[in-house]
Amino acid sequence: MELFNDMHEKVCNLSGVKEICITSTLKTGDKEISFQYRKDNTYAKDIKEEAYIRTDEDEFVIKQIEPSGDWYKCTGMMNIEEMEGKQFPTGFETVEKTAEDCCNEAISGTGWTVIFCGVKKKRTVRIEQNCSGWDVVQQVISTYRCEIKFDSIHKTIAIYEQIGENRGAYFMERLNLKKLQIQSNSYNFCTRLICIGKDGLMLNIGGKNYLENYQYSRKVKTCTWKDERYTDVESLREDGEAKLDELSKPYKSYTADIINLAEAVQDEEEKERYREVFEIALGDTVLLMSKSTGIRENHRIVKMYEYPQTKAKNKVELANTRLSFEEVQKTEQELS
Repeated sequence: MELFNDMHEKVCNLSGVKEICITSTLKTGDKEISFQYRKDNTYAKDIKEEAYIRTDEDEFVIKQIEPSGDWYKCTGMMNIEEMEGKQFPTGFETVEKTAEDCCNEAISGTGWTVIFCGVKKKRTVRIEQNCSGWDVVQQVISTYRCEIKFDSIHKTIAIYEQIGENRGAYFMERLNLKKLQIQSNSYNFCTRLICIGKDGLMLNIGGKNYLENYQYSRKVKTCTWKDERYTDVESLREDGEAKLDELSKPYKSYTADIINLAEAVQDEEEKERYREVFEIALGDTVLLMSKSTGIRENHRIVKMYEYPQTKAKNKVELANTRLSFEEVQKTEQELS
């Protein structure tokens, strides 16, 4: 890792650190780094808030230093300062534009560029209060139901319908799954959704003004979703179907402590075989098998905790929707 001061001047190649953890989050595309260093580290005085840490893949801004005995814990956030510095004091709006066009307008002049966009639909993004370019890009993720990869070193943005793939990887007890924590609830469950756009725009599907999804239960539970950014009935229907797909089943998430078998073995041929079966990345779909809990389900990796120095501590979070628990709760506030 390289350390830079607050003026972006290189200080050193940082050594003598432990417990390096890089956390990657699917829903925002954001990353965080944390590590510990001794108080008597040669460069301890230079590791301070608003300095920069650069790894092979990302750059972070140091945001917090916490003392702990003879050590300090340092936490940094992915460097998106230029996007945060692009301010829209009176709000921001793009009407029926693509995700790429919206992002380009939000980040114009920041040095960041959109290098790929696989999302072709057009939507309206409207933020009525003061906001930043970063706020707008995060709104793009929500409005277009897309996923974004940020390259904080080269300052590029790639926009996808969905990141990751199904490589055939699986987590199984007594093999590569050490520990499993489960969260499941249906607080925000509904199977029938009335969708309302601008000026009372509503659906008409065979004389019905609502969508239905009974993938989990035949129970009829009706909610209303209203968003006045929608002026096109097909866009309202498409996004309503996607929203209902997430609300019509219980929210489930898992935190899994895993063993990287490809790193654990020494034989190169066996290592490659394990890599083919167990290689994973953020956004991938994996099969979760737990005999003790009776679980055999496919879920996406929505968060990764990677420890470069001690890979045995790696963890992932899995979920059955794009929404986190907090976002499901936010969706509940939208339903009225």
